[in-house]
Amino acid sequence: MSRRQVRVETPSDPAGRGPSASRRPSIAFFGYPDVFEDFYPHYDVDQKSFATEWAGTANHAFATILQEEIGDVTWFEFARRPELHEARHKVTGCRVKFFRSSLLHRWLWGLFYLPKPAWRWRRFYRQYATVASYLPFFSFRFLAELSRNPPDVIFAQDYCSGRFDMLLLLARWLDVPLIARHAGSQPDRYLGGSIRRRTLPEVDRLLASNQGEVRVLAEGFQIPSEKLEIVLTPVDTGVFRPMDRREACLARELDPARRYLLFVGRLDDPIKRISNIIESFGAVLEGHPDVDLLIAGTGPDEKGLKKFAEERAPTRVHFLGWVAGEREKAILYNVAECLLLPSLREGFPAVVAEAMACGCPVLGSRLDGIAELVRPGLTGWLVEPGDDEELTAAILDVLGDGEAARLMREQARNVAKQRVSPGAVARQLESCFLLRGDEAAAGPSSAPE
Repeated sequence: MSRRQVRVETPSDPAGRGPSASRRPSIAFFGYPDVFEDFYPHYDVDQKSFATEWAGTANHAFATILQEEIGDVTWFEFARRPELHEARHKVTGCRVKFFRSSLLHRWLWGLFYLPKPAWRWRRFYRQYATVASYLPFFSFRFLAELSRNPPDVIFAQDYCSGRFDMLLLLARWLDVPLIARHAGSQPDRYLGGSIRRRTLPEVDRLLASNQGEVRVLAEGFQIPSEKLEIVLTPVDTGVFRPMDRREACLARELDPARRYLLFVGRLDDPIKRISNIIESFGAVLEGHPDVDLLIAGTGPDEKGLKKFAEERAPTRVHFLGWVAGEREKAILYNVAECLLLPSLREGFPAVVAEAMACGCPVLGSRLDGIAELVRPGLTGWLVEPGDDEELTAAILDVLGDGEAARLMREQARNVAKQRVSPGAVARQLESCFLLRGDEAAAGPSSAPE
């Protein structure tokens, strides 16, 4: 590694003895949105809540592990109108700092979104988003802060826009490593993709979410294998764990004598294919009168899906709304025979890891992100994306062999502990941050299974 070397030190003991007394590395952490207003207000999250207690994304899971196991994390967030400067997050433990985005970014953002006729140029959104992704960093206060207190490493979510290019430039200016994590974006959707072919190979380490992403990076972007590592989104396997099914049913006021299939996610039907789940469920419900379908989530297609469910499977499909708490989701996974996720497109879905940590098998599409954990016959079922006949047949398999499903629950829990538990992910992250000169070039890897 040609940049400044980063060493991971264990937390110092009370007496400050031995190597553990060394300073922990400082980590500058950057999320996905260009500015706060682009993303979080859509989920009713304000700046104070974001900076102190809200922890609703995979980024927060990574920030928590980095803070607890690797170094001191400062999460940098830009906003058009910052309402606070700095706070300590109660869940992740990291510091959160807000900075006002550059004047040019604020002007462009306002021009695109705020005027009454702005809808007329929404067809140019991709061009606008590409330019806008480069602009927030031109903030004097932000650059002065990093110049006075440079981090030891920069950690970024995704590399699909000009935000990555600016962070790479920033890392080179500060002479520190840049580590980026894949968050599910597709190469054909990258903003400034032609530039990315030049900048991506310059990154110090890329954390991919599956083998397919590794192939794309290695073959399409010529990323050296020693820079690639598969690191899955961690889940709290202490919260997401098996529990007594009867108690779980009663906690949700569900009948323990009935069986339940489960979908958890955004109700975005063209991608998640919830209507196809309902259609396949409707095709098998007469032969299984003891089974209901639970749908947890909200989204743009909720109204239409409820109408379709009433037509196709009246009284047998239950819409639960948004389930925010981890314990509440864990209860649902323990109620269900399996989690259904026949999506057309996914990165690495956190719901797969959460379900399997609870011992709930997964029936999902044969996509790289899902197949990273779901092994047919061991931890679940895989079907071809868009194949409704195969989906229906797989649901029949789920409902037909109780002993096989019981054995899958044990295997699912074991695989989750090996791949997505905080301890397993922390060990992988530690190897990524332990960038010593004598490090062996091991190539893409994953935790032992």
